[in-house]
Amino acid sequence: MKKVLIVLFCSLFFVGCGKAEYKNITAKEVFEEVDKSDYFILDVRSSLEFKQGHIEEAVNVDVEELNENIFDLIPNKDRKILVYCQSGNRSKIASERLASYGYTHVYNMVGGISAYDEVS
Repeated sequence: MKKVLIVLFCSLFFVGCGKAEYKNITAKEVFEEVDKSDYFILDVRSSLEFKQGHIEEAVNVDVEELNENIFDLIPNKDRKILVYCQSGNRSKIASERLASYGYTHVYNMVGGISAYDEVS
């Protein structure tokens, strides 16, 4: 009986510790359908890339510097966060990280600003 309870407890514990999730969103959806004022827009490219052009109202935090200090910038874990980079690779990493920190509404813009520039 004791072994059964231990197995049951471990099973429930690991089910609750699933992979943190985020949602993918296309650049076209962002451009045509999303009210960007409802989102915290996070550009995870380098500061040099950011200076060369970015989505209006975006805040730049290089993916290499994205850590738990993000709570100071975005204290509300239920805030909608739109994450983008140049092509989508770094924003995927950043979105996974934000979700693992407990943010519940993280949206990764697939294709990055390159795709956004094509539809805008």
